[in-house]
Amino acid sequence: MVPGFLSVGQGPTVVMLHSSLSSSGQWRDLIRRLRGQAHCLAMDLTGYGETPLPALDSASSFTLWQEVALLESVLEQEQIRGPLRLVGHSYGAAVALAFAQKYPERIERLVLFEPVCFSILDAGDAGLQDLESVLHVFDDTSTASDPTSQARRFIEYWNGPGAFDVMPERLQQLFTHQVKKVDLDFQALMHPTFTADALSPLAGRLTLLHGEQTRASARALIQQLQHWLPGVRVVKTPGGHMAPLSHEAAVNTQIEQWLYLTD
Repeated sequence: MVPGFLSVGQGPTVVMLHSSLSSSGQWRDLIRRLRGQAHCLAMDLTGYGETPLPALDSASSFTLWQEVALLESVLEQEQIRGPLRLVGHSYGAAVALAFAQKYPERIERLVLFEPVCFSILDAGDAGLQDLESVLHVFDDTSTASDPTSQARRFIEYWNGPGAFDVMPERLQQLFTHQVKKVDLDFQALMHPTFTADALSPLAGRLTLLHGEQTRASARALIQQLQHWLPGVRVVKTPGGHMAPLSHEAAVNTQIEQWLYLTD
């Protein structure tokens, strides 16, 4: 599989990984800010942008490690073997965290906005209970064959009631087409991937950003990561889970600050 990606600028490499139902284009403003001082590498995750969705035997066979392998292939193709700074949002932040867990020696900085690594939450956690309101549309037989309903519920879970219906029709159609990948994203995020011991070497290099109006599930994840990684830096931004899009300038200012490109 040949992934899509943007590669712009010179300097320390900053890898940017987008959220579900998005693409590398999510990072245009951040690339514009950083391209004069960094090599910006923004990759399309599996099934989004220019990266195709591979044939799978079953949804349960898809894990974050397949996304990590995709990033490995791009880094090899671009002959990038030195230290990295990683930026990620939501699903992309979880992929970035998995990559960093596998290659802690390569990571200089991690700036992650609400990594949705749901597998770290304990069964019965209030955050998982909040998530059930969107997960059920992928499991319920009444909606399993209705991608429009699935896309609407997913968009509204993170953006609020009515958000899907006010979108341009072309975006509704795109998200409805791509929502089958969201199901795989959830499968990957629920698969046991992370351990506190494996992540602990990253604590001093990790900055967690979160929206002040985010969902209970995202707040629970930030709290659990703080519990696992005492002393990790946590920074609040305006907006909710989709603040990297709805409050792009404010979030990108924080990302730029905590990447430490000028120290």
